[in-house]
Amino acid sequence: MAFKMKEKFDKYWGNIDKVDMMLLFTVVLDPRFKLKYVKFCYSKLYSSDKVSALTNRVNGALHHLSVHYQSISLPPTTSTIQNVNEMEVVESAFVDSAFVAFLKEEESEDAKSEVDRYLEERCESQDPKFEILNRWKVNSSRYKILSQIARDVLAIPVSTVASESAFSTGGRILDQFCSSLTPKLVECLICGQYWLRASSLRIEIEEKLDELEEFESGSSSLRNFEAERGEDQAEATSLAVTSV
Repeated sequence: MAFKMKEKFDKYWGNIDKVDMMLLFTVVLDPRFKLKYVKFCYSKLYSSDKVSALTNRVNGALHHLSVHYQSISLPPTTSTIQNVNEMEVVESAFVDSAFVAFLKEEESEDAKSEVDRYLEERCESQDPKFEILNRWKVNSSRYKILSQIARDVLAIPVSTVASESAFSTGGRILDQFCSSLTPKLVECLICGQYWLRASSLRIEIEEKLDELEEFESGSSSLRNFEAERGEDQAEATSLAVTSV
């Protein structure tokens, strides 16, 4: 079971280059942790270069996901169209239209994406009563695209099937009808099952000959002892019958 658990762990977390981005998105989209927590945790396991490369990949993947959501987002609402029309009216009031064009160009260059603005903000306090989905609902007006991403990503239920499957062997051996087995015997049964199901087991017979001979000698001595004990009991029984 330990080997199976290690295999499952390596599948999801063992290789930093093959980490599922969706697992890291759930951390980044938590306002209490963001990308800083990913960097903090992985810095304890890997070098700074690998951690930097991972954070850059997460940042880039989140930007790519944001662009995808923006491309499939719903058309602007009536209020948005009304605000745009009002801005056009205000802009028409300016005499110098060249300045308006210059202002638009400057603001478009300095404008940051929602992902950048979100990651640059400070992490929120560690409140035990913090409700992440409610917080994204409140900030949906500030982060229209990220709030949609958080709604979809954070709604994915966490599955423990991979971990539970590794322990299902013990449940099949130790059930309500066979609940008095000792821990040592359960361990022997599970290990024996693992050895029998192994594809190829290399057994060195020659190296174990001494142990086999010692075991056989011990078994023969035990059989001789039991035989002698049986003969003594039979003799004692016959004497008792004769005396009666």
